[in-house]
Amino acid sequence: MSRSACMTFLASIAMLGASYSKATDTHSPQPIDRTISGNSVALPARGYWDLPSYGMAFDFKPSSLDIYDRAGDLCWRDSQHSGMQAANGLVPFFAKSASGSLVFFASAPDGTQYRPRPVTAMPAACTGSMNRTTPQYIFDAVAASLTELYPFTREHHVSWSDRAARLRPRIAAAQTEQDLLAVLAALFQGVEDPHTSVSGQVDGKPFRLRTFRGRDFRELSGAFSQQRRYDNFLDWVFRGWMPGEYRQAAATLLPGTHHQALGSALIWGKLEGNVGYLAINEMTGFGRDSDIEGERSLLGPALDQALTDLKGTRALVLDISHNLGGDDEVSADIAARFADKVRPAYSKQAFRDGAVQRFETIPHHGVCYRKPVYLLTSELTASAAEVFAMRMRQFPNVIQVGEPTQGVFSDATEKGLPNGWILSMSTEIYRDPDGRNYEGVGLGPWVHYQVVGVEPSAGDYGDAIRKTGALAAKQHP
Repeated sequence: MSRSACMTFLASIAMLGASYSKATDTHSPQPIDRTISGNSVALPARGYWDLPSYGMAFDFKPSSLDIYDRAGDLCWRDSQHSGMQAANGLVPFFAKSASGSLVFFASAPDGTQYRPRPVTAMPAACTGSMNRTTPQYIFDAVAASLTELYPFTREHHVSWSDRAARLRPRIAAAQTEQDLLAVLAALFQGVEDPHTSVSGQVDGKPFRLRTFRGRDFRELSGAFSQQRRYDNFLDWVFRGWMPGEYRQAAATLLPGTHHQALGSALIWGKLEGNVGYLAINEMTGFGRDSDIEGERSLLGPALDQALTDLKGTRALVLDISHNLGGDDEVSADIAARFADKVRPAYSKQAFRDGAVQRFETIPHHGVCYRKPVYLLTSELTASAAEVFAMRMRQFPNVIQVGEPTQGVFSDATEKGLPNGWILSMSTEIYRDPDGRNYEGVGLGPWVHYQVVGVEPSAGDYGDAIRKTGALAAKQHP
């Protein structure tokens, strides 16, 4: 998902042979190969494939391909994910059996497995000629996808089918994209799942129907509405508000100990009482236009430097309170630096009859930190950062403190709608090793206090860092 707060459908490509995160399953692992080599589709991957657990279908020809989305009796060619490059982003790897037939597609050699079934032809609903760009068709495609594939109706107190039925008269009268957008806004109203949204452009202006959960985001949304410099909420969060938070974090560090790398992705130093501090503020975007292999190669040396600088500290404040996510493979690489032995991490399963996959955290063999760790979280801690927290909570030397996390674990399955808009939706259930699902509620800390304040001048974030450092110093004299 693994996955940022705005993650693409399948988790990004991971480095071939990486071993920090391992997926286990009832099926024996198979050798992993590239789905696309040059401009050619690998022979076992060619053909028609149906992936009902994600509402998708693939038409893989020797040198071209098309990707379709399916829901109910509707089917449409994905407007965002067709072509060779799309396949490299969606299903970059595959495994085959000893006989040479395809067993599964994979997001990475150590990532999520997708088990399509072969079919003899694409359904007529996918290839038949009709106008799929009307407001009525787009609405039906969105409503049917959510009704069939969305796992968390109970957690978010929503019945997509009931909402769709109530909105039928309005969509029947819709004539324009503005009309359609108004009806979809009513469909999504009050659903606090940031991985579930509709985005696009109307009259050249971008929009995104999406709601975050919790007090932190409600207060941030209120502050955003009072300013006029930024039109996009997350753009304001990252560029207008977050720098003030980073300055608070830097002010807590002892003179001469402040360091950072990969922009502001990693910030580290020392607190009073010989307690270390390491903030992981991002789990993607370390290099311009780099894929996941490049991301991991950039992160490794930065972690080596930070943990080497902090090796003499008695305990560590590990701060992910301002991390909105990234890639699960990156979160696995970071967690491996704190693992004492191979430990179960979590399981994931597509809601619609998906196979259960279980992941483990495998210790890193280089620079590590295995002293006491205080994991600082907030309601801004989301997506891959929460998956990281779920991994870290399995280690006996880790205590989570601060605020509950956002509660959005599932990868964001993206579907390119016929009119060019994008439907993003949670489709997977993540569970900790004890079988607990935290979607919609987040991971609660064992020591609770406020971390995020809208006004950086109030110093809430800096106070939270100091409080965590004092707790670590007191408990580990």
